[in-house]
Amino acid sequence: MRVLRALGIGLLALVGVMLVVGGVAYLSDPWFWKRYATSMQGLDPTAVDWRQPQEPVPGGTARLREDVVDGISPEALRAAVAYAEEMDSFAFLVHHRGALVVERYWDGHGPDSRFDTASMHKGVMAMLLGLAIEDGHIQSLDDPVGRYIEEWAEDARGQITLRQLATMSSGLLVEAFRPSPFSKGMRLVLGSNVEDITLSLPAEGPPGEDFQYLNFSSQALGIALDRALDERYAAYLSRRLWQPLGAPEAAVWLDREAGLPRMFCCLLASAPAWVQVGRLLLDDGRLEGRQILPPGWAAEMMRPSAANPNYGLQLWLGSPEEGVRRYNRLSTLEVPHSEPYLAPDVVFFDGAGGQRVYIVPSQELVVVRIGRTRLDFDDAVIPNALLRGMPAASAREPAALSIAPQP
Repeated sequence: MRVLRALGIGLLALVGVMLVVGGVAYLSDPWFWKRYATSMQGLDPTAVDWRQPQEPVPGGTARLREDVVDGISPEALRAAVAYAEEMDSFAFLVHHRGALVVERYWDGHGPDSRFDTASMHKGVMAMLLGLAIEDGHIQSLDDPVGRYIEEWAEDARGQITLRQLATMSSGLLVEAFRPSPFSKGMRLVLGSNVEDITLSLPAEGPPGEDFQYLNFSSQALGIALDRALDERYAAYLSRRLWQPLGAPEAAVWLDREAGLPRMFCCLLASAPAWVQVGRLLLDDGRLEGRQILPPGWAAEMMRPSAANPNYGLQLWLGSPEEGVRRYNRLSTLEVPHSEPYLAPDVVFFDGAGGQRVYIVPSQELVVVRIGRTRLDFDDAVIPNALLRGMPAASAREPAALSIAPQP
């Protein structure tokens, strides 16, 4: 009886300790634990309302011109749409030579539907970086990040340049993404203080030498940009990019009320808005004759980096040599690429699970695909299906990817 009583007291004590530890953990970051408990919803790009709190990014009311453009064969368009449908897409848009030639939606979605397209936000942040340099908020792409992040100013991380952060060659510690609530990657995605978790990441090697795709690098770049501005990130995004594009209103996902956006992901926007973004890389940052990005910045974004010829400024470039695209040495995720692109100047915004904006400047082509997460999504199929349907003589001379790599 005494043994049983002792065991019972021990179990009650253990339960009590667990409740206290759990309570302390919950109170330390209730936003995180609420999100973690329902995190399966976060895998759905359509679960926009789950991503709270948000800050609006006011836009405009520009409409994409619809037309029949002689340049892509009907068979090629049907093949591209068929693959988009096979891959469980919600939205698929093809914009060619100034007109929207395909606009398809599934599962009740439409042009006003907003989605979380994950890392596609990275490319938008790179555009804002160019605008911030033009506006004098940031001196140079080669500034040390310690100039803007004082917590890093006195250690080796402060010497990482903005360019090295933007090209995923920061030298920061590569953190394997694990579903554990105690992993830094999970805290970055779901936590309520992304600034602290990002700035706690140590360096593990010299910057500029090794390409390792890392959300922490993008978020550190975003923190530097945010601190350099004299207004909220969402307000700057709206005023300097979204409104000039005439893109429909979007939103950024904040870590907490009045907190910091997740700049490595989670710009909640419509498919037509992403077409407008992609068009900026077709004609040196101009849209409908208006210069929106600084002259030359589009080429800067699309220039191969020193650490990876298939990566520019927060933007993927061209065809990987091995027929598969990898992210970092600890990630098991690989994106199939069944054949080389049929145009040398294909660049794209990559969001997890097949969220894409493909841009082909030589063909004046922008393609947006948004849909369910598909780990078998083949990056070669849609661009090459469309390129096969275009007469070779119709292409402009590609220039962007022939520029020498970044220093």
